[in-house]
Amino acid sequence: MLRKNGLGVLLALSTAVLAGCAGNPMRQYDGELKETVTLVKTGAVRQAVELLEKNNAPSVMTQDKDLLYYFEKGELLKLANDYAESRDSWLKADAIVQQWEEEFRTNPQKLIGDLGSYLISDKTRRYDGQDYEKVMLSSRLTLDHLLLGSFDLARIEMKKTYEREKLIESFRDKEYDKLKEDGDKQKVSSDPKQLKGYPLDDLDTPEVRELKNGFQNAFAHYLAGYFFEVTGEPSLAEPGYRNALQLAPHRQIIQQSLKNVGRKKPGPRESDVLFVVESGFAPSWKSLTIPLPIPRQNGVVLTPLSFPLIKSENSAFVPASISVSGRQLPVETLTNVDTMARRLLKDQMPGIILRTVVRAALKSVAQEQANKANPIAGLAVGIASVVTEQADDRSWRTLPERISVARAILPHGKQTIEFQTGAGIYRGEVLIGNRFTIVPIRLTGGAVYLAQANVAVDGAQSVSADTTTPLPASTATKGKRVKAVPKTAPKAADQ
Repeated sequence: MLRKNGLGVLLALSTAVLAGCAGNPMRQYDGELKETVTLVKTGAVRQAVELLEKNNAPSVMTQDKDLLYYFEKGELLKLANDYAESRDSWLKADAIVQQWEEEFRTNPQKLIGDLGSYLISDKTRRYDGQDYEKVMLSSRLTLDHLLLGSFDLARIEMKKTYEREKLIESFRDKEYDKLKEDGDKQKVSSDPKQLKGYPLDDLDTPEVRELKNGFQNAFAHYLAGYFFEVTGEPSLAEPGYRNALQLAPHRQIIQQSLKNVGRKKPGPRESDVLFVVESGFAPSWKSLTIPLPIPRQNGVVLTPLSFPLIKSENSAFVPASISVSGRQLPVETLTNVDTMARRLLKDQMPGIILRTVVRAALKSVAQEQANKANPIAGLAVGIASVVTEQADDRSWRTLPERISVARAILPHGKQTIEFQTGAGIYRGEVLIGNRFTIVPIRLTGGAVYLAQANVAVDGAQSVSADTTTPLPASTATKGKRVKAVPKTAPKAADQ
């Protein structure tokens, strides 16, 4: 029955592939996003949004926007200082992720035993987001809510982050059990060491091994600890800092925050300021073809099979410190998405190998059946088998590679900040006010995005307690190109 269904699915896909339809599941996503990323690097974020819309225009086959569209659009709008629209886009993405979560709760076998990826390609699976992307979505929504003054919604998102982590952990445990069962039945080895020519060392670095898993990020938990502390709930702040420290050991800023939780409070005209420094872009996923011995009726045949590969285009630059009116604040990286992606791929590689090897055997059977039934059908299946043998390259490309933080108690009012970038020195102004202030900064290589949606307040209103007002959107930095100023450059490190 499986073989008969496999032939039918392959025939249907071959028709779609040969017709070149708009709904072709073999979309080359990474190549499509290259130009978008390039535009963001040059500060042309609005043009990047226009390109995203163009690449996701509705067609006869695809009327609905997919998860990646909402991921990318939310990120681009955030860079454009449009936090409300960014939040709305990410809420649509979150609704899709919640659908996946509900499906797992009600019918986990449906998600784990996806027939399509065994028969055709992992790219035919509905894209539900990488594990780290699902959790990162919650942390980015949390930050948007805080910057918009929606503190109650931020609290809900923080709780959701924790619940999402637990659900993903449960999903992967069940998937592992199913993987082992399928491997025993098919008598197929899922050992990555059989992939001769695959750079397995890239998935086994000390940084990758240090991570607890490929989906929890320390920044999300540190942000929760920070929020609860500055809003007067140190008993809730401490667990956030502890969770962050477990995920990112030896980070001094986390250790200090945990040690001093509830002890250091800003004065009447001071603010607890958190600089969130985001650098670079998440790594791309590529397809690497490696020949593996696959048993067939006429013996073992070396068959070209495709496997995903993590590719870092450029190392994200992280300034060693931020100068605020002459005071140097150390910057420390809490989350490295590149390392998380590698840890995730390392953990998932056995399952990918199993699906790929079983798929190759089933395709071989389908090819033989098609040849016997009809030479034309056999040709179509053969072409489809070659075209669809691609690893899944879909991922959230505009997500920053690294998220770092700096923190200090600073006086209210406009403050001049200065820091090193990969292209020189950046100087700008930020407005500090109320009990706490969050300042988001994004370094993309050739541009710096510095903006404040508002100064954090005690409610949903953007009103400053000391009569200062937020920097208006028109004066916020939107993709400002950086000119090198080497003579006054402070020391910096690519952490």
